[in-house]
Amino acid sequence: MTTKQHTSSFSSRAENEALPALASYLLSLISIKQSNLCVSADVHTTSALLRLAEEVGDSICVLKTHADIIDDFSDRTIKGLQEIATRKHFLIFEDRKFGDIG
Repeated sequence: MTTKQHTSSFSSRAENEALPALASYLLSLISIKQSNLCVSADVHTTSALLRLAEEVGDSICVLKTHADIIDDFSDRTIKGLQEIATRKHFLIFEDRKFGDIG
C-alpha cells in the first residue's frame, strides 16, 4: 500500500478552496500553533472540563470531549467551553460514547 506524502505546508494546504471550511481552519490552527495536538478530556464535571481547557488550550488544536460522561452537563458547560475555545483558538470535538462499544 502506498501512502501519499504532502510536500506543501499546512498553511498553503489550508488555502485550498476545495477544502471544507472546517478542514481549512484546522490546517490553519496546526500551522499557527506549530502543533497538531489533540487532548481527550475524560473528565466527569464541568469545572474539571473548563479547568483542563484553560490549562491546555494554548497548546492544542482540538479538545475531544465526552458530554455524556459529564455529570453536571448544562448550558454553562457549553458556553464556558465555547468561550475558552474561541479565546485560545482550538476546536471542540464531541466523541459520543455508545453503550454497545466497549
